[in-house]
Amino acid sequence: MKKIIILFLTLFSLSLFGQTEEEIINKANDLIASKKYESAFKLLNEFDSTNAIPDIVLLKTDIMLNYFVTSFMHQLFALKDLEEDEDIMDYRGQTGQYLLHWFQPDSILQRLIEIYPTNCKLYKGLADYYYDVHLRYEGRWLINEEELLSLIQTNYQKAIDGNCGDYLSYYVLGYINLVQEKIEEAIPYLRKSIEMKDDYATSHYNLAYAYFITGDGENALTYAKNALDLYENPEYKGDAARMIATIYINREDIASALKYSEMADQIDPGNYYNIKALLKLYVVTDHEKTLETTKAFFDLAPENPTIYNDLQDIYYSDNKENALIDFYKSQLTIYKENKKIQGNLNFYLGNLYLETDKKLAKKYFRNAKKVFKKVYEKDHDVFRVIDSVLE
Repeated sequence: MKKIIILFLTLFSLSLFGQTEEEIINKANDLIASKKYESAFKLLNEFDSTNAIPDIVLLKTDIMLNYFVTSFMHQLFALKDLEEDEDIMDYRGQTGQYLLHWFQPDSILQRLIEIYPTNCKLYKGLADYYYDVHLRYEGRWLINEEELLSLIQTNYQKAIDGNCGDYLSYYVLGYINLVQEKIEEAIPYLRKSIEMKDDYATSHYNLAYAYFITGDGENALTYAKNALDLYENPEYKGDAARMIATIYINREDIASALKYSEMADQIDPGNYYNIKALLKLYVVTDHEKTLETTKAFFDLAPENPTIYNDLQDIYYSDNKENALIDFYKSQLTIYKENKKIQGNLNFYLGNLYLETDKKLAKKYFRNAKKVFKKVYEKDHDVFRVIDSVLE
């Protein structure tokens, strides 16, 4: 029995290695299309266990980046064969028993580049890997973020120089230039990305941002509207609508700004940034929905001081602090059972009265201190702030 098993394994091995690289890659791609990710990687690994064949390694890397169930620093990966009606996101991040693969694309691809320095696909594969690391482990990977971005830039540029660049290569180089505040340098890369793939919404969005920063409102508006049309994700789509509103505000077209700001809120309701931007416009224009929107914004996080600071900035910028005072007083009754919110309302009412009525300001600060004593320990910073004001 033992000899039969050995013979079977030997025949299997001969059968596998009798196939060409192209045949193995085609079979692996068929397995990927059937969602058999573990089997695809195993097939490739049995054919090239030493990671010596560039196209095999690149396909292995693609499997790991796109179809992993679990990844540890993108050096150790778990894969799984799925059924036709399953999706990898059903398993990603979930507990389970998986076979782990020690696979380090960075060192493997760097070694292959030393052997095949003119193979531009290797540079692109390495850049794709580093970019995925940046997206998933920003600031928490094996090297610092500045060095990581430099490696992404260097390798994508070499891929482009070798005629292996795609729309993503150009987009990422544009994106990194934006991050580095090299706005003018970013524009050609983003335009090229769109030329190669005109339905990639994020290139349109970032190009709109670049044009807006450089003062080209017409182009900013064109590409922001393109992004709005192309995005499907509500958060991104709402963000594009909000950008359009910002561009119109810059052009002093408040009616159009209102239209797109309201659109952003409708696309992605409950989004902090959308409601905040809309409320600013409503306060400035004395809109009939100002109070309603103030309440909606406040209710996002009435225990969070950020909300109160935002509201103060919005109302103070238009000299309407009295309207905010009235709003806070109305909330004292609504939230009378929540001590933290009661404390915040009294604290910020005291802050609002500081310049106009110090007596009332002291009253609300004392109320805040009394309520906060039921919520926080005595060494909490809020008491130091209140005491400094009362003194």
